[in-house]
Amino acid sequence: MTSRRSLLLGAGAALLAPRLAQAEALDDIRSRGELIVGMEAAYQPYEYFQDGKIVGYDVEIAERIARKLGVKLTLIDTAWNGIIPALYARKFDCIISGMVINRERAQRVLFSMPYSESGTVILKRANDNTLRVAEDLSGKIVGTQLGSANDPVAKAFEARLKAAGKPGFRDYKLYEHFPEAYLDLNNRRIDAVAVSRAVAKLLIRNTPGRYAIVEGLQNIRVYVGAAIRKEDPQLAAYITEVLGEMKADGSLAALQTKWFGETMETPNEVPAELP
Repeated sequence: MTSRRSLLLGAGAALLAPRLAQAEALDDIRSRGELIVGMEAAYQPYEYFQDGKIVGYDVEIAERIARKLGVKLTLIDTAWNGIIPALYARKFDCIISGMVINRERAQRVLFSMPYSESGTVILKRANDNTLRVAEDLSGKIVGTQLGSANDPVAKAFEARLKAAGKPGFRDYKLYEHFPEAYLDLNNRRIDAVAVSRAVAKLLIRNTPGRYAIVEGLQNIRVYVGAAIRKEDPQLAAYITEVLGEMKADGSLAALQTKWFGETMETPNEVPAELP
């Protein structure tokens, strides 16, 4: 009887442990008085360095979450390709860094409600008349950032080109950071960059006459959300709550106008269909 009772108590404790762990993320943040957010500060306007300080759309969203929690905000600039492993190594509490919500990532992390629209487009030189539609990428040199959501989109499009009997890309280059790809595009080392629509539109607005967008890589609507460890659902729910408040009071739309020059339509929950 005693051993059976011990087993039952042990099983109950095992069931309780994950629930306690789930509650700890918010408790830890409040007790230490600090929300630690991971991001790669090289993705304007989401986050980038200006005068030695990280600024951007994501930064202001993170500031709102930290204020709501009553804690200070600490931003950790980290390499994009290792950002999810760093989250699980507990280098930070969550990722708020222009992260596209897709199926592969949704298997690894929890996502908050979307707070930005994304989607992959082709960024080209404005004076390149040889690239008018997506199919014109056949035989071209294409680049994007390593580990970005744009990488599998570009590769899938190349596969569709080949399946249609057309040549694929002449070359495909992966960069550590998007600005390096833009530099090579400007210097004619590559012909196109696969990048987020919102970011491409901002580049065009900030540098008139330099770039143009070609659509056709992706037809599904794509969104950005904050990423949280799977074992921290309460933190994910809290961030979604704050984002919902920002959406309702208009402050999210105001930040979108400030950083992107326009507002975006986003759903109140992660879509069932993901890219």
